[in-house]
Amino acid sequence: MAKPKPRLEPGISEEVIGALRAHGKRRTYQTGQLIVTAGDDFEELFIIEEGKFSYSSIDRHGNASVYGYKEAGSMWGLAGALMRTPASFFFEAVEESVATCVSHDELWRLIDSDPIIRRGIIYRLGWAVFEATSFGHQERTLPLKKRLANFLLKNADESGTLELPQSVLARNLGVSRFAAGTQLQNLKKLSLVEIEYGRVRVLNRDQLRAFAAPD
Repeated sequence: MAKPKPRLEPGISEEVIGALRAHGKRRTYQTGQLIVTAGDDFEELFIIEEGKFSYSSIDRHGNASVYGYKEAGSMWGLAGALMRTPASFFFEAVEESVATCVSHDELWRLIDSDPIIRRGIIYRLGWAVFEATSFGHQERTLPLKKRLANFLLKNADESGTLELPQSVLARNLGVSRFAAGTQLQNLKKLSLVEIEYGRVRVLNRDQLRAFAAPD
């Protein structure tokens, strides 16, 4: 039975992904393999083909916060690879995973020579700005229960699972563990999520999306 095509993240088209993939190098990464270290200059764009990667940071006390995951159908490091800027996050394979890597020099060559890729990259960068602006607006205006719901919707995998301890989830939301746990329990009472040790499972994406919408 053929694998279903992965759902592409917003701002990416099959045409652009295919064109970039044709000029990249396919690599396999082992579980726990650290691919990009925070502070290192970006050298490549990653197109996620199989498996799952996390992007995280470590504070001055050594506490790790996972900000999200990248799965098949998504890209990582486009702006960084174009500008060779230092990475803000650690990028790590959560399980055995495959990515196609396109180098800085190849990206710019393609932008110069291929109008499809040029338009696609401009569109994706514009979408990233929109996402960042929307996130900032949420942080300023939405109550915690809705920010939590949006975080779960954005970061849960295809099966609806987010493997993240509540302490790390709380740090990502900028609140105490107690506050995050209380809101998770409220979502559980509404039958929107299931809570396990180190894991949250979204039970109904459509209902959770409706719950997360601004009043």
